[in-house]
Amino acid sequence: GLGKTTFAKAVYNDERVKNHFDLKAWFCVSENYDAFRLTRGLLQEIGSFDLKDDNNMNQLQLKLKESLKGKKFLVVLDDVWNDNYNEWDYLRNIFVQGDMGSKIIVTTRKESVTLMMGSRPINVGTLSDEVSWDLFKQHSFENRDPEEHPELVEIGKQIAHKCKGLPLALK
Repeated sequence: GLGKTTFAKAVYNDERVKNHFDLKAWFCVSENYDAFRLTRGLLQEIGSFDLKDDNNMNQLQLKLKESLKGKKFLVVLDDVWNDNYNEWDYLRNIFVQGDMGSKIIVTTRKESVTLMMGSRPINVGTLSDEVSWDLFKQHSFENRDPEEHPELVEIGKQIAHKCKGLPLALK
């Protein structure tokens, strides 16, 4: 609820980012890490999926490696939970085929994942009380002026405070 995925989406969809990379792919990994599903999903995202390779993990990996070879790519692996180095190591060999400047963004709740990936984390903090109230007000009052309902303002501020600066909870 801190906005990790929202932040990654903003980067991924930025016009400057779109024009900077040859290929872009977004894949939601979630708790159940499955290398086959991940490889297949990335191929589908970049438009290189072929049904004849559907059940052959080796063929899928070779196809992904070939699709990334020499291209500058941006891959987002969203909501990664698995921090087992050996299970992720095979992907490293595929991703090194990309051109200089290729990037991988990983969103995770686990610091151990960032350590295993060999990168430094960007911690997304919580919102201040003031910004929390603004976000809550925007969603709860919609297009109405909160001052028209002064009896609700204090209650709204209390609710916003209880959300502890978490954007998802505030929305």
